[in-house]
Amino acid sequence: MTWVALHGFTQRGSMWQEVAAGVGGDWRCPDLPGHGGQPVRSWDDTVAWVAAVAGAAPPPRRLVGYSMGGRLALAAALGHPGLVDALALLSASPGIADPEARRGRREEDGRLADRIEAVGPAAFLEEWLGRAWFGGGRVPPAEWRRAEHAARSGSTARGLSGALRSLGQGVQPWLGDRLGELPMPVLLVAGADDVRYAALAMEMGRATSRATVALLPAAGHALVGEKSAEVAALLASWASGE
Repeated sequence: MTWVALHGFTQRGSMWQEVAAGVGGDWRCPDLPGHGGQPVRSWDDTVAWVAAVAGAAPPPRRLVGYSMGGRLALAAALGHPGLVDALALLSASPGIADPEARRGRREEDGRLADRIEAVGPAAFLEEWLGRAWFGGGRVPPAEWRRAEHAARSGSTARGLSGALRSLGQGVQPWLGDRLGELPMPVLLVAGADDVRYAALAMEMGRATSRATVALLPAAGHALVGEKSAEVAALLASWASGE
């Protein structure tokens, strides 16, 4: 069994290390475009790149994505359903339905990308990891922020700002009306304290024919880092039941 796992914005493929150890099997965890040493790619080119990475892995393949990686995993699974035997989306969104709201998000992401370029990746990460939404409305503890800062190092300002401009929700096509096209089993996970994404997980589950929805107690948006053992147990249990 092969797991192809995609990380979130500012992260690296190594974010899956503890989860992979807990689940077992063959894990492929690449750095996404704009992160680490990967060049920036457009949304469409990145989706094709994800499909190529998944296609190079031996079957059966389970595609897993967290946050930005979840949005890309969803797009790749819709565009190349034959490549994916099962799909797991953690703290993920199908995008923004309203074109005007999507335009506003694109402008917001553009300003954030400007901020990255102005202050540099290290200072930006301090700001980014201090946001309350990471902890479901609570500011994450300093120890967690220090560990996450170290784990997310190695990307450039140009790479992160480029990834935000090309892979953000303001650029992503709306995929919510295509969820019924997914033929494979789908696991949708969110932190119970992450109100927005918990609601999205349940909403997406209702639109997906073979969906399992799980909300992890006492977890916010960064549930992979906060609850790695619980995420690993959930993925292992889900995979064994397929």
